[in-house]
Amino acid sequence: MAEFYAWPWPAYVLFTLLLALCVLAQAAAMALKFFSRKRLVMALPELCILALAVFCSLLYGQVINSYETGFIAPLGFGMLRIDIDAWMVVAALLLILARGVYVCLRCYRGIAARITSLSVKNAVDSLPSGVLFSQPDGFILLSNARMQRLMIETTGKVQRNGRDFYGQLSQSSRLSQLPSDICQLSDGTTWMFTRTELRIKKKTYIQLIATDITDCWELTARVQRQNDQLAQKSEELKATIANLHVLSHEQETQKAKIRAHDILGQRLSLLFHTVHTEQTPDHSLLRSLTHDLMDELKSGGAPSPVDALDSLRQAFGSLGVEIAREGELPKDCVKAHLFVDIIREGATNAVRHGFATRMLVQMEGARLKIANNGPPPPDKITEGGGLGNIRKKVEAQGGMLRVVTRPRFVLDVDLSGDES
Repeated sequence: MAEFYAWPWPAYVLFTLLLALCVLAQAAAMALKFFSRKRLVMALPELCILALAVFCSLLYGQVINSYETGFIAPLGFGMLRIDIDAWMVVAALLLILARGVYVCLRCYRGIAARITSLSVKNAVDSLPSGVLFSQPDGFILLSNARMQRLMIETTGKVQRNGRDFYGQLSQSSRLSQLPSDICQLSDGTTWMFTRTELRIKKKTYIQLIATDITDCWELTARVQRQNDQLAQKSEELKATIANLHVLSHEQETQKAKIRAHDILGQRLSLLFHTVHTEQTPDHSLLRSLTHDLMDELKSGGAPSPVDALDSLRQAFGSLGVEIAREGELPKDCVKAHLFVDIIREGATNAVRHGFATRMLVQMEGARLKIANNGPPPPDKITEGGGLGNIRKKVEAQGGMLRVVTRPRFVLDVDLSGDES
């Protein structure tokens, strides 16, 4: 080891640091191995290697002493003299350092994986739920950090008796009108406490678990609000259905009135026209006007628009009132029926009020014009039940009804508004 004497001073400093690290690493490896195995014989190899590192440090101490005093002496102790290459010593120390670090890491992993009272406490503290175990009299055996924080939030301090703590929780829940196992904290979170008795080796223990149910509680409250809204909507729907029966009855009554007005108005107008023209009505005319009158009034069905229009023209034609037609009825059945109703009402009014003998009906798509050769009304007309009902029907279809009185009486209907 004479090469040590030729090294510069920084090399001595680095070698000293290497020796110190080797001794520390090997001492830690020996301690950890003894702690992990619990037997001294398992730590003997590490003790021998530690002794080798200490021996190397003593030899190095002789080198430093000789360097400082200026006397070069052979290395060794007593009769033992050592002559080893310095770089071999450095390599051996590096190997000892690497082995010591490896043994330390391996022993640490083994200790960390072992189940101990400390590891159990750390594992229980890492749980997101609160955990508490106590004896039947309330003496707490174990409580994790989460449960202790919940104790502070709910009671203001860490409790020492589990039974008293659960009693205070139940009391605070009743005061806040919550279930006995539900507690709401000041930060807005909601916790559910579950108390269970455990039997272990013929002994009874009390387990108290606190679970965060904030999301579930909010969802439950939302569902409850929706149920209340649904119940309210259900009551409103029941009231609406009850009103629908009344509205349906009123609509049926209104339809019956309109049908009676149309049928009776048409026949009475024909009779009125016959009387006005001073014609003597024969029995066939009277029979045609009164035949099946009640059956037609009671009948809920209606002929097709084309048949209804032909029947209307024939009825008025038999009394000498011509209904000339230009164009065709709309293909839409609802509009076609409405056109027939308007033509019937127009013909009835023309014969009754205007004493007309000829009517011109012009149909083009959704447009309808009805004109007659009777004299125009002397005064402003007032829409009664007939024209009023026609206007309601037209406006219900999104159309428009226009009444022209000069120079002649014209009904102008436009149903094209609902097609846009």
